[in-house]
Amino acid sequence: MDEQKTKDNNDETAAPADHGQVFFSWQFPEFPRYERSRRWYVGAAISGGLLLLFAAFTRNFLFAIITIIAALTITLIHRNPRQIRFQITEDGLVVNDTFFDYDAIKNFYIIYQPPEVKTLYFELKSFFKPRIPAALEDQDPAKIRAVLTRYLTEDLEREHEPVSDQFSRLFKL
Repeated sequence: MDEQKTKDNNDETAAPADHGQVFFSWQFPEFPRYERSRRWYVGAAISGGLLLLFAAFTRNFLFAIITIIAALTITLIHRNPRQIRFQITEDGLVVNDTFFDYDAIKNFYIIYQPPEVKTLYFELKSFFKPRIPAALEDQDPAKIRAVLTRYLTEDLEREHEPVSDQFSRLFKL
């Protein structure tokens, strides 16, 4: 019994799985942290107030509750983003401790419009899993594209970042 316990403890500290040769490895923040001025908070308060007036006028109390929860979420969550470890290997992607095999990825695309947008996106085949964005930071998108096209198809029709990302950047959310 003691041998089994020792074996289990060793498994917890075992080295991470080998996913083949690592072509690229870098870190980036989980989400961009925007500096919000006093003017931004005043504008957000006025917008929230107008939405609440609209909800009261139309007697849509569910919309009022959603507006209040959204306002509280935006203003109260002011945490520092975690650093994401990202690797492109010969077997797939490693995002922190999660591995995504190339077979699970539908395609990829790169939106590169510096200095605002430098992002690599992966669309997964699974309906229930979202796309995987990876901030390119100082990585060379041409070199990354050259490696990824060996394993995945590139969606060349995507020329703009997703609307949700544009919206977040525009309103500093």
